[in-house]
Amino acid sequence: MDQNQEILTELKNINQKIEKFTKLSRFGWLNFIGGITRSLGTIFGTAIITLVLVYIFSQFNFTKSISTWMENTLSQIKWEKILTPQIPTLEQTK
Repeated sequence: MDQNQEILTELKNINQKIEKFTKLSRFGWLNFIGGITRSLGTIFGTAIITLVLVYIFSQFNFTKSISTWMENTLSQIKWEKILTPQIPTLEQTK
């Protein structure tokens, strides 16, 4: 009977622990705290990854490649079609 008594005592302890976690107020509070910690972890993780990426990209020199690309693009534009005004003269209106 001694072994059965120990088993019953352990089952009572387990039931008490389960009741603590199944109470609605405790369950809601634990979920609320868990949600806050997950949100803060996501925010801090995103901030750290963003800072690392910004630091890595700041070490590269993109100005030469960007200026070369802009020179090539601007050289292909036909500026005379863009900059000349399309206002009709007096001779064209008569």
